[in-house]
Amino acid sequence: MTKMTRRDFSALASNMALATFAASAGLAPKVAIAQEVKAVLGHFSSANPQTYSKAINSMQTAFGNKAKVEYVSVSAGPQIVAAMAGNSMDICNIGSSPMIVAMANKVKLSMVYVQKIVTDSECLVIRTETGIGDLKGLAKKKIGLPFNTSVHFAMLSALKTVGITAKDVELVNMPPPSLVAAWKRKDIDAAFIWYPFLGDLVDAGGKIILTTGDLKKHGVLGFDGIIVRDEFKQKHPDLVLAYLKEYDRLCGMYKNQPQEVIKVIAPFVGLTPEKAKEYVDTFHTISPKEMATKDWMGLPGDADTGILKTLRDQAQFLKDADQLKEIPPTFAPHVDQSFLKLMI
Repeated sequence: MTKMTRRDFSALASNMALATFAASAGLAPKVAIAQEVKAVLGHFSSANPQTYSKAINSMQTAFGNKAKVEYVSVSAGPQIVAAMAGNSMDICNIGSSPMIVAMANKVKLSMVYVQKIVTDSECLVIRTETGIGDLKGLAKKKIGLPFNTSVHFAMLSALKTVGITAKDVELVNMPPPSLVAAWKRKDIDAAFIWYPFLGDLVDAGGKIILTTGDLKKHGVLGFDGIIVRDEFKQKHPDLVLAYLKEYDRLCGMYKNQPQEVIKVIAPFVGLTPEKAKEYVDTFHTISPKEMATKDWMGLPGDADTGILKTLRDQAQFLKDADQLKEIPPTFAPHVDQSFLKLMI
């Protein structure tokens, strides 16, 4: 993956700001904006609620005249972390691995919400002709997956549940496009990957034998978080709360009005309606009420939560993979449940 310089990132931000202004004109009521406050909101190019909010310019409507919204497209977690460390991004969704690295390196940001839970959008798939029937059948088999990602962590966690270690299988580090090509050449026996690549493997003779969601009963949570730059959070808590409330509303649309979402998001991100539906169908969230339980984020003062346990466990995984030098005693200072408390 090509690393972006700060100059590249600034150029990207400027270009995306112009594109967003053009794309969103006329989609939301015109409001008088307080020019002195700007909220820079990151989003990936996938068909998720953050991108949908950009398509309909709903975050600007949610913020009203309190701030001018600037949308910035991102492609990877480290890019988000660098932007927040450089004070050029305020709120964004992010995968758990780069979020943990940022927290361990004392970047001044906080997780304030669970953006999505990973259930059936990331799966372990086997080539049917191999005869592999369960996790124990993976011993001595070749498994393709991108290293140091959520699926890498899930794969090792899955093996652990049946007493198998990474030494008992052959894990091969592959970016998703290369993984699909290797699958079609029959170079690998199994793979742990996400959509849309997962669909390609199933179509080419694959069978799903495990989802990341299946690991929840073993205490392994698969999730992405919403993070906020600490200074922005302290200065503008009302905007953070408005963002989260609007995000929750959009998640309700994904669940209850998927066709309306697909009609807008498919052309906006350049997907066919069928591919957009595939994404929307496998995008899962939890309600603020469930998120506030100790199984997930909990409420202010809760120390032994599911999120904190998963952050610790995944941090150990990253340290073992030489992605972290040290693991902090606790991730609690970087997990802020105060906004969640206001939403239930």
